[in-house]
Amino acid sequence: MKTIKLTILITTIILGLAVSYPVQAANSQPPDFETKDIAGKAVKLSDLKGKVVLLDFWATWCPPCRVEIPNLLGIFRQFKNKDFILISVSLDRDLQAARKFVKDKEMDWVHIINMEAGREIATLYQVEYIPSTFVIGRKGKIEARQLRGDELKNKIASLLK
Repeated sequence: MKTIKLTILITTIILGLAVSYPVQAANSQPPDFETKDIAGKAVKLSDLKGKVVLLDFWATWCPPCRVEIPNLLGIFRQFKNKDFILISVSLDRDLQAARKFVKDKEMDWVHIINMEAGREIATLYQVEYIPSTFVIGRKGKIEARQLRGDELKNKIASLLK
């Protein structure tokens, strides 16, 4: 009986969260967030207006996320000297493994590896699966979401022109 009540409670909470946040569609205002990256530096999305931002949700245990890493490395290296910021939000539980993975793969962009902050930001963006990406243009609006590979790179290139 306790299991059924707990299941109903959890389902109600999840449905409530789904209804309370607007779907993050293209040309909408992204939810702002403020947290610290793995180096302890403050990261606030609204402070990045004027830049193109790629917000990437991932985890080390996610095979499709790992497949996408070479593409993200290429995008970062190609655009890092332009008005471009890549922010990866890890949904890992093993934070040490995630930090080691980032270092070993030379993923030298902004990383948020904090279980609580990662969950909060993922909830704001209604992330249902990973990898999930959001491309935010210079005017601070979501320009695209859920792009991968060349489609993602081309979108970022077009926004940086």
